Amino acid sequence: APTCKGGKPERLFLVGDYSSSAEFFVTIAVFSFLYSMAAMSVYCFILEKYRENNKGAQIDFVVSAVFAFMWLVSSCAWAKGLSDVKTATDPEKVITLIAACEEQENRCREVHDPKVSGLNTSVVSSTWKHVVSAKSGQVNNSKITQWHARL
Repeated sequence: APTCKGGKPERLFLVGDYSSSAEFFVTIAVFSFLYSMAAMSVYCFILEKYRENNKGAQIDFVVSAVFAFMWLVSSCAWAKGLSDVKTATDPEKVITLIAACEEQENRCREVHDPKVSGLNTSVVSSTWKHVVSAKSGQVNNSKITQWHARL
């Protein structure tokens, strides 16, 4: 931050660690991707073995349901983490941390509004990913496992 006295700018640090929710979100995304690649390999290369009994489809359904739930949880955590980051980096709040802004003769204001539209888009798209995962599990359950026929 500028010191309004010339020379080297003052370094400010935000209070709090907002990385854990983003790390959790990315971890679930990576594991979901890896599982999807493994499942696609099974579907492409050993489909006959997969269709021999319902065990593979049932396991696939359970794992997909777990990932859909974890995706929802991680999306909520990411949304909360993003909200916390927005609050911590609010220009009006950051200005109060700058020592030079406490002096009456200095006029402190934000030059640009923060641009977080890309982060907002990631939260919305992750929520849609949860909807798609849940629907995929429902289709898997109804068309492949035949669990619904037993009820």
